Amino acid sequence: MAQKSNFKSPARLNSLEGGAGSSTGTVPSGKIREVPLGGVDFDRRSFLGKVVGGIGAVVAASTLYPVVRYIIPPAQKEAKEQDEIVVGKASEVPPDSGKIFQFNKDKVIVVNNGGVLSAVSAVCTHLGCLVQWKADEDLIFCACHGARYTPTGEIISGPQPLPLAKFNVKVDGDDLIISKA
Repeated sequence: MAQKSNFKSPARLNSLEGGAGSSTGTVPSGKIREVPLGGVDFDRRSFLGKVVGGIGAVVAASTLYPVVRYIIPPAQKEAKEQDEIVVGKASEVPPDSGKIFQFNKDKVIVVNNGGVLSAVSAVCTHLGCLVQWKADEDLIFCACHGARYTPTGEIISGPQPLPLAKFNVKVDGDDLIISKA
């Protein structure tokens, strides 16, 4: 058997809300509030808006931080360039061969052409490809576009505009020392 409710009756609404249409600060018993709530805002909607906005700001910040760190790379410490570096052992470059070594930020090819050591930049002046030593032709060759250089870096043929930069090379004991020319 269904129970009838008188919840929507005007008399019931008046007793629950403090009277029909009275929202002027009266308490449910119909008495007027003696002490006003000074400056306290109990508006639930604005409170929830502030909470949701704060959570959204935290989520946005935690999402954007790694993206910004990825886009803006960290500052790299620049190492002081040295004028003279031991790059390896002289035995690593046997007669009629060449080997590429790292010198500061440059790559340098050391060529042992019949016992005479020479060192030049290992980066072709045409498009920046790495060169290689061709022992059968006694020259430095760039495979990218066919540039050819002498063992001292002078142009033989090809599209390159400039000769290879020269470096000084010397042997101290078995250490191979390269310095700026």
